[in-house]
Amino acid sequence: MSHIVFVETSGSGVNAINHAKQAGHTVTYLYSPRYDFTASSGQRQLARKLADRTAEMRNVRTPEDLLATLRAAGTRPDEVDAVLSTLAFCAPLAASLASLIGARGTPAEGVATARDKGRCRQALDEAGVPSLAYSVVGSEDEALAAAEGTGYPVIIKPVLGIGKGLTTIAREPAQVRAHFAGLTGEREHLPAGMSTHFDERFVVEELAVGDLYSVEVAADGRSVTPLVSTLQKTGLHNSVVELGCTIPSALDEATERELGVYAAQVCRTLGLTLGVFHVEMIRTTRGFRLVEANPRMAGGALPETVNAVADQSMFAILVDLFLGRDAPTAPLRLSGAVSHSLLGAAEATTVRHDLAPNWFDPFRARLHSGWERLQPGTRVGAMRGNFDRFGMIRTVGTGPAQAYETCAAVKADIQRHLGIALLPEAKHRDTLSSGPDPRRAVSPAAASS
Repeated sequence: MSHIVFVETSGSGVNAINHAKQAGHTVTYLYSPRYDFTASSGQRQLARKLADRTAEMRNVRTPEDLLATLRAAGTRPDEVDAVLSTLAFCAPLAASLASLIGARGTPAEGVATARDKGRCRQALDEAGVPSLAYSVVGSEDEALAAAEGTGYPVIIKPVLGIGKGLTTIAREPAQVRAHFAGLTGEREHLPAGMSTHFDERFVVEELAVGDLYSVEVAADGRSVTPLVSTLQKTGLHNSVVELGCTIPSALDEATERELGVYAAQVCRTLGLTLGVFHVEMIRTTRGFRLVEANPRMAGGALPETVNAVADQSMFAILVDLFLGRDAPTAPLRLSGAVSHSLLGAAEATTVRHDLAPNWFDPFRARLHSGWERLQPGTRVGAMRGNFDRFGMIRTVGTGPAQAYETCAAVKADIQRHLGIALLPEAKHRDTLSSGPDPRRAVSPAAASS
């Protein structure tokens, strides 16, 4: 059996730790309280309980600092077979530690290139991969000049941004100025574990218009395979906020293949050659264009949404890749369709005091799965980013349209029951049709390399 080091975890990443243990592997788990906001207390406690060895990361800034933490857990570097992180904040350190001790890991240079939105765009341009116009800026004046040169509307993102924090869509100069004027207050709203990863640079990009899709891409160091595609749900009034997804994507077979080939090409170009990577793209009138390439597996509910209908576990694939096994040779086969939605308040509010503690139970019969964290009389903040949700619902169906519509109906009923305005989802620009047969994988010859 092998020894795997997990450097922090997302909520769903706890399942990867659980799979590793069930497969008989030894797990060292390195964690930090600064990332407590990324998962429930129960999930984080479970990760520590499952692991064979644990240690808290304190003031870890370099791979050498992380190596000292590894030793503090009682793990020798020569014991370790692989190092990974399912949390975006810690993917760079995990990759660097793997390189330092000679263990398997995602290439550190690939992680750094993907994480830096300016370097990412530059790499795509140099390789001739279709991308978006962009400029890296360090001030309001530079951003105004960049937006003028690109043409409005634009989107302004932190170069090292994560979780859609400090991101603004600007349709005129006044909105660019408002973005920079509000940075101090916006930073204070963010958890410290997020804001400390940002620097003063922003990227100003042309705003891609179209539906948002994502692909989970598997790479084993030799081949790159798009595993599954999703149609993402975004906010009606703020398309930056992601509110769930539907699988399969409902694209026709040729377009689905085009999406997968593009996502795989992005990963190869950036040097993401080992791991499972979450790649987001918008389908524009010119074709698919990259939104961001995450150098780790999707966070949140998405991996478990895939597992609800897929013939292989995303967590098993992740662990197997880091232990030297081959990536799947074709996209995952799906037994049906699935859709999930995040529950978040449209504006700050107080939960009604007479809400029954078990209010969610009657909805479970209509769900595949779900969770909530609401207590009577508690204050709920407005959902402004990916971490500001208080619940999740997941439904299944024979096709993507049915799964999507069922999920939307349950969400509407929850909103009525709570008396809380939930952040509304935008309508998809493309008709949500049945799409290709979810039980049939896309041709491996066209999808993997």
